[in-house]
Amino acid sequence: MEAAQQMVAKNFSLRVLKEPRGFIKFIEFVLAIFAFATTAGHCGWFSFTISCNPENADTTTVTYCYPFNLDDVIIKQPLCTNSSDAISTTSLKVDPSSSAQYFVAIGVLAFLYCIAALLWYVFFEHNHRDKDLAPLADFLMTCIFAFLWLTASSAWAKGVTDVKWATDFGNVEGWLDECSVYTCTLQHAASHATLNVSLIFGFLNMFVWAGNVWFVYKETTWFNRYSPSKDAPPQQPPPATQDEEAMPPPAQL
Repeated sequence: MEAAQQMVAKNFSLRVLKEPRGFIKFIEFVLAIFAFATTAGHCGWFSFTISCNPENADTTTVTYCYPFNLDDVIIKQPLCTNSSDAISTTSLKVDPSSSAQYFVAIGVLAFLYCIAALLWYVFFEHNHRDKDLAPLADFLMTCIFAFLWLTASSAWAKGVTDVKWATDFGNVEGWLDECSVYTCTLQHAASHATLNVSLIFGFLNMFVWAGNVWFVYKETTWFNRYSPSKDAPPQQPPPATQDEEAMPPPAQL
């Protein structure tokens, strides 16, 4: 136990956080939190009234939350009849839950990988420098996550569009039979600001991970193999041949 503590204390260094790959990895850690938190923590709602007569206006509130199974969100509205048991039901028609869950899953995985990478950088920097496998694995994972953020953000952009379409009262009004006969009035519109922010963080994650590919690549043996070494001695010109030595210098005018 003491030997392990001594090894960790010996390799502990925050210097890597001042380097681009360490600093950007910390930024990726923060951005991943904002990306999946703004999506998984969103709950929206809207409300409207149906005026069966000037003295009677029932208010209906519709709430939806992550993972946005909007097809399962049922709008129950009393019909404008003398019977209080008459209920009209309809759903929000679309189901973008798969794209929302995919986006959140990539955010959580990126968050966990950033923690593992930062711990490796800080506590095992010496091993990270000595071993070839760790930099290569870090480079490949960075490329993979850059691609995953692109696909997840693109899919979630379509999902957000579906959420906005399904919760737009102009569409909901057309699905309710009562609104074709009586007056339906929107009381509170659904807000999508948080979902827009989640998209911004999603594509920002993609750009940051893609930009970090270069700095992580510089730590691999592939970069060192194809880049000229700074310690290499300068190349000397080839020695002159006997014919070149025997040639007289050119005459000066």
